[in-house]
Amino acid sequence: MRYFISFFLIIAVFGTVNAQKKPVVFEKKMVLVTAGKYKPFFSTKSNKPVAVAAFKMDETAVTNQEFLEFVKANPQWRRSKVNRLFADTNYLRHWKSDLSIGESNKKIYNSPVVNVSWFAAEAYCKWKNKRLATVAEWELAARGVPKNIKQKSLTDYILNWYTQPNLPVLPNVKSTYQNEFGLYDMNGLIWEWTFNFNSFIASTDSRGNDEDELKNFCAAGALNVSDKSDYATYLRFSYRASLKGNYCIPNLGFRCAKDLK
Repeated sequence: MRYFISFFLIIAVFGTVNAQKKPVVFEKKMVLVTAGKYKPFFSTKSNKPVAVAAFKMDETAVTNQEFLEFVKANPQWRRSKVNRLFADTNYLRHWKSDLSIGESNKKIYNSPVVNVSWFAAEAYCKWKNKRLATVAEWELAARGVPKNIKQKSLTDYILNWYTQPNLPVLPNVKSTYQNEFGLYDMNGLIWEWTFNFNSFIASTDSRGNDEDELKNFCAAGALNVSDKSDYATYLRFSYRASLKGNYCIPNLGFRCAKDLK
């Protein structure tokens, strides 16, 4: 009987040790974004709102600590091994090494991961059995009524954020506002990748393309927008239009979405 009990004690001890060796798995909370209609910022032929089905979205952007879990499990996405077709030389440049954010970077463990490409963001989402939100989904989710902001409107809040320089150390997630859907930091912390970030073309006017004619008119790119007074959204779309899939930028991160089904 004594040996029988000892055997199970050994099993229990080794079982505990093995359990401790398992990597930490972060399960991100997702919230429901109810169905709605999104009016495209750039006018279309039909010029009709786009119906957006209900979907789930991560309540915060993916953090450095969460992304570290991904690169540990997917060696091809480590900083020294990633294919430059999928991520430029700025990829995770703020980390100490491939598998270390760095002791000196403890303040950003729970901050949004940045310096990640669209390809890396898409790969992370697929690894989590999720996806990147479309522009229509992201814009609909971002328009949720904010809670507890000082500015009179969300537009004023966004424009004020645009005027601020990038912070040398990004604050943690949930450091700005939460909106009616339960989403944090949709504006005010970082810019975010969307699935079809480059799916629109800004219009020009009817002038010729020679240099003299191009100088004769200002703000031609705004001719085909749905609301010329919505400067905040125009800047957001202009930013997206400037991106390429392998760009890695210090203020650009992402969060995941998922179909309800």
